Amino acid sequence: MVRHSDYAELEAKYAVLTVDNDKAMESLKQADAVVKLAHEKFSALAAENEELKYQNPTLSAMMSCLDAFYADDDVPERAMMAAYNILRKSVGTPATDAFLAEMRAQGVEMFAAVLRRKGDDAFFDAIAEAQANAADQFAAQLRKRGAQ
Repeated sequence: MVRHSDYAELEAKYAVLTVDNDKAMESLKQADAVVKLAHEKFSALAAENEELKYQNPTLSAMMSCLDAFYADDDVPERAMMAAYNILRKSVGTPATDAFLAEMRAQGVEMFAAVLRRKGDDAFFDAIAEAQANAADQFAAQLRKRGAQ
């Protein structure tokens, strides 16, 4: 014979499992979003890296290289390096720059977090907090430069 209390107990277990399932599904959605974002960033980096292999310099960059080369043609090696550096700087790498800026900013934020650990001296804690705030501002500047 089935009792009403059996149904109530099963419904309670079902409710708990439903909540757990909903939490798991939300975690999966968040993880999926993180994976998609990482894939987008790494795809952009890979595409940028591929472009670097086959750069077509602009006419103005080439003219600057020739000017640099002929300005120092008495030492051809140095002239070639000057021309090479002009070409290298003419190539933009915005995805790489943004990625590196983010990594640097995260490192600075980790340093700020260490500074925020409280010790047993309020005076030094206040100094460390001020330094941590400056580090946070620096991290924001790094991100801003990386986004440009």
